[in-house]
Amino acid sequence: MKYSKYLPYIFLGIVLVYGFKSDIARDQFQKMKTLTQVIRLINDNYVEDVDMNNVLEGAIIGLLDKLDPHSSYISTEQFEAINEQFAGEFEGIGIEFSILDGYITVISPIPGTPSDRAGLQTGDKIVRINDVSAYKITQKDVLQKLRGPKDSLVKVTISRPGFDENFDVTLIRDKIPIVSVLAAFMIDEQTGYIKVNRFSKTTAKEVKESLSSLEGKGMQQLLLDLRNNGGGMMDQAISIVDMFISSKDTILFTKGKIPGSSEVYRAKKNRNDKNYPIIVLINRGSASASEIVSGALQDLDRGLIVGETSFGKGLVQRQYELLDGSAARITIARYYTPSGRLIQRPYKDIGDYYEDIGKDNREPTDSTLADKPEFITKGGRIVYGGGGISPDIYSEQNLKVNKSTGTVLFHQDRLTFKFAEELKNDVQNKYETFNDFTNNYFLNNKKKTKFFKWLEKQEIEFKEEELEEHWSDIQNRILSNVASSIWGKEYLFKQLLKTDKQAQEALDNFIKARELISSFNSPPQTSE
Repeated sequence: MKYSKYLPYIFLGIVLVYGFKSDIARDQFQKMKTLTQVIRLINDNYVEDVDMNNVLEGAIIGLLDKLDPHSSYISTEQFEAINEQFAGEFEGIGIEFSILDGYITVISPIPGTPSDRAGLQTGDKIVRINDVSAYKITQKDVLQKLRGPKDSLVKVTISRPGFDENFDVTLIRDKIPIVSVLAAFMIDEQTGYIKVNRFSKTTAKEVKESLSSLEGKGMQQLLLDLRNNGGGMMDQAISIVDMFISSKDTILFTKGKIPGSSEVYRAKKNRNDKNYPIIVLINRGSASASEIVSGALQDLDRGLIVGETSFGKGLVQRQYELLDGSAARITIARYYTPSGRLIQRPYKDIGDYYEDIGKDNREPTDSTLADKPEFITKGGRIVYGGGGISPDIYSEQNLKVNKSTGTVLFHQDRLTFKFAEELKNDVQNKYETFNDFTNNYFLNNKKKTKFFKWLEKQEIEFKEEELEEHWSDIQNRILSNVASSIWGKEYLFKQLLKTDKQAQEALDNFIKARELISSFNSPPQTSE
């Protein structure tokens, strides 16, 4: 047994460190002795041969699970693969996940990946993989079963909050982009758009380069899209906020009990700091570093936040490498916004912690706000604590679709992409530029009928009246794929914005974002 041989030394260490000076130390030592006894009983008496390494890893995982939702154990096999998420690339389905109540729980589908295209949502639980139960699956097995060569298939069975029955989704594995900026373009003559899907080692550099490029095209205001961005490296988030703060204000502070865990991160004045309005888009899948950016810009009255209340992950993990090549991520501190708001949501019931994300409407109401602590922004506005960042302007995402529409938009065979290929030649022959295409091309009744007949040939079951109900979304998804195929991936996002309710709401509120800048130019706000 790889781990059990170290147990006597662990016990001895506990005695040397704690001695028997307190009842707590005695209780801890007694529990360790009990654990040793259980391990020996299993090893000596269990009816079958036991992989004790696997059993002990399970014990370690269970130990960390008792702490909080984000402290975790990383096995030797997982260590290299998990580090890939922040540098390089890998092939899989593209989800940020956590194992909750024994099941893989989707924290956020990575935009532009198979999971995103298939319509997986925050809060979904993967209960089966290729018709095999995924209950009590380990992180090691998750990576083995969900990762795989590009274009290979994996079927997952989804349990979704609010749905009476589970349903199957077949995903086509793909290369998962490690680049952070998925798109950067001009929406109109003065508005730039940047889509950031994670915070990795190069995120601040990518954003800086994108800003420079857009400024060269005449950008005078920015829409920063952090929806479904599950977070990542804290320093990258701080660097991005600092690009927009022309004072020495506090961007973030942390509180912990060990040396170095309680820090205050302040902005540094720079002649290149940006002075134009910024609006940040967030939703329930925006977590961690995304909340650092949105929370700081909101508290400092430097940017307007539009969308839905964010995830609420405000715990700082430090990764400790262990002797056998594995690692433990231990929560060492909590994040706080400049006004003093704790980003982290309560997690007494870990099951409810993720189930809450799947609720139809988790936005604060007048009655719930009465129980939340109040904080004051730099400009004197009231904001509320209690976990997550609540937007200045609430706008619901277009998530609810009927069965037929869901089948068309999220089918494993990428139906809108395939039909777009049928239209590609026609579009290329008619339009030289994307602007001409997007302003003049649409699917008239003849083309709509052609699409319905095409679906029938694909042996897709659907009801025309259900597709008619969401035709604008279906049409725009098809046209987005046409644009991407002809002019490049950024034009996929550019076309999608046309029916993006949250983005359109943001574009209508840049006057308010501009007004915030005047209140921002007041003496710095600092926190200790």
